[in-house]
Amino acid sequence: MDRLQELEGKVKEAVAILQESRAQKVALEARIKELEGRMDSLADAVRREQQEKEQIRTSLQRLEADREEVRARVEALLEEVARAEAAMRERR
Repeated sequence: MDRLQELEGKVKEAVAILQESRAQKVALEARIKELEGRMDSLADAVRREQQEKEQIRTSLQRLEADREEVRARVEALLEEVARAEAAMRERR
């Protein structure tokens, strides 16, 4: 009889461990889903940031090209002014 009670106690202990393991599994699966959701959200944020970075890079390149064009025009105008001043000095 003692042996039967001992076995019954071990079975109850095993069942309790199994129930606890199942509860932990459910909790871990919920945590995994939560983390996967956060990872997806972070991946979306990274994609948006990369797109914004690319747009900024494109705008910067366009502004640099515009700046170079303006610089070339200003230099051409300065050369023209210098020629005009030189021509005016020669006429005096």
